[in-house]
Amino acid sequence: MSQLMRVSVQGTMPGGEVWSVNPVYRLGTGLDVPVTDANMTAILAALQAISVPTGLTFAWNSETKLTGYRIEARMADGELQNLAEGARGTAVPGTGTGNLPYQTSLVTSLRSSAFGARGRGRLYWPGTGLVLQAANLRPTGANVTTIIGGVKVFLAAIETAIEASLGGASLAVWSRTNASLSAVQTLQVGDVADVQRRRRDALIESYTSLAYP
Repeated sequence: MSQLMRVSVQGTMPGGEVWSVNPVYRLGTGLDVPVTDANMTAILAALQAISVPTGLTFAWNSETKLTGYRIEARMADGELQNLAEGARGTAVPGTGTGNLPYQTSLVTSLRSSAFGARGRGRLYWPGTGLVLQAANLRPTGANVTTIIGGVKVFLAAIETAIEASLGGASLAVWSRTNASLSAVQTLQVGDVADVQRRRRDALIESYTSLAYP
């Protein structure tokens, strides 16, 4: 029995770096839902068949790729009930024309009706392909509109993939601290590129040295 599905959208970057974005979906009305191995296999196959919107890949450079998914059926307190993981047959490359650093991100903020931090979430999508305006170092408003539209379509497609096997799912903000799930009502994307606060995973840095003094 499970109350949520955590979907880890997984990908790679040049030099062996990896990235992931992890939306959560409430199952049914948040009550216990049976999730079998067959359900997990079917959901994973449906995710792998999703056509990733160009509105989302528009933010990634050509060497930033979506490679697969990991799905976890959990209780709201975090207890793991079931999992499945698999790579796509063909990785999905970015279509953006920029070439920004590894940690560059464009953030989707998730807003629900729940009060305080437990009602808000953030998804850090790769922003390696963003083109920034020289005057203000921001993407254009038109580009942000394109990206948030792609994010919405992609998150809805994941929801549909889960619903096909389990009969009901809704994008949610998950608070482990409160063991609560709050349905997302609004997506927001700002026009400032962010930086994901994490260390490099596998990238080997090349150094240039110069004697001093």
